[in-house]
Amino acid sequence: MKSRRQLLLLIPAAVILTGCSVTPKYVITPDYEYMQKVEASTRYHANAAKVYWVNPPVKRVLREDIKPN
Repeated sequence: MKSRRQLLLLIPAAVILTGCSVTPKYVITPDYEYMQKVEASTRYHANAAKVYWVNPPVKRVLREDIKPN
């Protein structure tokens, strides 16, 4: 019984510690290129509606590709 209790405490602790040690390699950023293409296409069509971005499109970018300000 004692070993079972220790095992039940050890497994979640191991999962939490290994999960926190991993850093994501990607960053989610708005996809401004795609947004520009969509908005540009609405300018040239006669029956196109005005675009309102409720949930703008996003893309994954490598952390190394981001330029510091």
